[in-house]
Amino acid sequence: MKHLIVTPLHRISYLLLFLLGGLFIFSSCKEEDPTEPREASGPPSITAIRTTNPAAADSLFTQSTLGSTIVIVGNNLAATQYVSFNGYQTTINPVYATETHLIVRIPDLVPTVATSASVSNELKVVNSAGEATYAFTVLPPAPVISAISNEFAKEGETITLFGQYFYFVKEVTFPGDVVATEMTANDPTGRTMTVKIPAGVNPAQGDVVVTSESGTSAASRRTKLFNNEGIIHNWDDVNAFGWGLDAGKAVVTSAPGINAIDNKFGLISQVVPGGWGWNNDKVISMSNYSTNRLIPETTSPKYAADAPISNFDLKMEIAASGGGSLEGLELLVWIPGTPAGTVEKLVKLTDFVRSTDGKWYTMSVPLADLAASAADGGGKLTKYSDLNPNEIRIVIQNPTANGIQATLALDNFRIENMVVRQ
Repeated sequence: MKHLIVTPLHRISYLLLFLLGGLFIFSSCKEEDPTEPREASGPPSITAIRTTNPAAADSLFTQSTLGSTIVIVGNNLAATQYVSFNGYQTTINPVYATETHLIVRIPDLVPTVATSASVSNELKVVNSAGEATYAFTVLPPAPVISAISNEFAKEGETITLFGQYFYFVKEVTFPGDVVATEMTANDPTGRTMTVKIPAGVNPAQGDVVVTSESGTSAASRRTKLFNNEGIIHNWDDVNAFGWGLDAGKAVVTSAPGINAIDNKFGLISQVVPGGWGWNNDKVISMSNYSTNRLIPETTSPKYAADAPISNFDLKMEIAASGGGSLEGLELLVWIPGTPAGTVEKLVKLTDFVRSTDGKWYTMSVPLADLAASAADGGGKLTKYSDLNPNEIRIVIQNPTANGIQATLALDNFRIENMVVRQ
């Protein structure tokens, strides 16, 4: 016996074909209004659940996803009053009911393990003469990856995937169709899971993909690993530091609670002044006026001058230590000298830096989100060549009233084309 997962993708023609065949074979010859309630000839029974596709009538299963349409096979089903999934009732269209077959859609509001850990995993059919129950699991939606903790991580390192619906995970696949052999998906909220990067991964060849019993996660700009291109500053072999923090003291290879991700990093360790207070020690200004080029050259399809700015993200890795809260702190991306004037974007640190235990996290800022102030017209960049080729600034800001203690390491500033990867 085959076991399949039904998805909502079967066409309505399958439903009609099955319905017509079922009514022809199983309905009595007596003319009756199919929309009127029918009298139950006895309590219902359930023998199987199957797909609506007549060509796969022998494919039976005991689980399906929200929004799926299924066929309940049994007896005394024509007079069904309602069907419930995990206690959630759904009404029945009598047109889709015969004595032996009942077509029903699983409502999107049915509770699953994603919303309630104590779901019954039970399907119930009720008519005026009784009820029948059947062990049946309603699966949550397919996994969604919203972020990879550290996109700069290498083979053998463990990363955390953030997102939703990491339940019943079957495998994690890395770019190059490499399947992970070590993973853990036991977060009861389904929002995080860990996985070790296997050997043979080629970041230019795709995305990190999670496959569960419910389906496969979709690719996005947040599901890609660093593909070894676009570095504009890393404190080591690409050093475009212009001004800001004290390079003699704050460019280090280690700090209390923080180990280097890749040799040197810049360290911002201070009580960040409240009320947008300023000091140079929380600024990293990257510039290259001597050769008139900071950002990647426009000599490849990935960095074509007329490529839409929406293709590009400014990325960096950040680690925090000290155990305190970063709540309230923001990172400002600030680019002067563009056709739109000075454009900027504020990003909450806690949107990306999930802990203060020294772990490295990737922060990703779509360059299309940068805009001039309202006073300057609110203009935005439109294409890659709109970027100032010489200068980009990063500033840690604190708009709250009080100072916030922070110890932050920053490294591997880069511009990546999130659309063209090869």
